[in-house]
Amino acid sequence: MRFEETRTMPVELKLGWDYVNDFRHWPDYYAGFDHIVDPDTGAWNAVGDSVKFAYRLLGRKIEGIATLQEHDEGALVKFTAKVPPLPDVIQEWHYTELNDHFLLSVVLETEGATNFMGRLIDSTLLPKALEKDLKRTLDNLEDIFEMGIPN
Repeated sequence: MRFEETRTMPVELKLGWDYVNDFRHWPDYYAGFDHIVDPDTGAWNAVGDSVKFAYRLLGRKIEGIATLQEHDEGALVKFTAKVPPLPDVIQEWHYTELNDHFLLSVVLETEGATNFMGRLIDSTLLPKALEKDLKRTLDNLEDIFEMGIPN
């Protein structure tokens, strides 16, 4: 499954990049995030860095880990998010400068489950949840940028 959403963000690229890629801000805008688990041990600057997080799924809090695969300053962040029992989700965040704004394109990709129940859930619940969370996440970022990034 693949989902893609693109938005024009109402702030300069550097400001938006710095905010989005500071993992301490993820719970402020990323739909479903609850909190960062042990933020003092997280890192998000080089390939292989990872951040543990808590995520809400159907009212329950579960933990996951995001591991950085690519990091091209101001242009691309690619990582894998593992939230058992869900299938891994590969996320690509593409940034393009547009004068005093920037274009943010996010791609989510996941492989389907192999067992019957997993396939049933993946074909009914997962696509709707991923698409909804992606849209809400980008809505939240737009709102934060329009109101002014908090210090």
